[in-house]
Amino acid sequence: KVGGLYLDYASIAYYDGIGLLANTILLCVAGVRPSHLFWFFFSVSLTVVSWLFSPFIFNPYQFVYRHFREDWRCVWAFFTEDGGRHWIEWYDRTQ
Repeated sequence: KVGGLYLDYASIAYYDGIGLLANTILLCVAGVRPSHLFWFFFSVSLTVVSWLFSPFIFNPYQFVYRHFREDWRCVWAFFTEDGGRHWIEWYDRTQ
């Protein structure tokens, strides 16, 4: 079965959070020193952390093992079931 928290929050939080994190790393690699833009990097870091962890923090079933196990199975099935067919279809549909 494919579904669960990952599909509910992936397009909202994970991809934007990872994109923002990648752009921040790119800024550091390009030569912008974090000490010059401390407050900018501080606020971006808070945003990245909140986007990446919000699906878990605000999940009402986060402490119920049965629901955690079901969500983990759904994430695993999404990427591995039928050779990743669900992942490929979702990627093609959203691009």
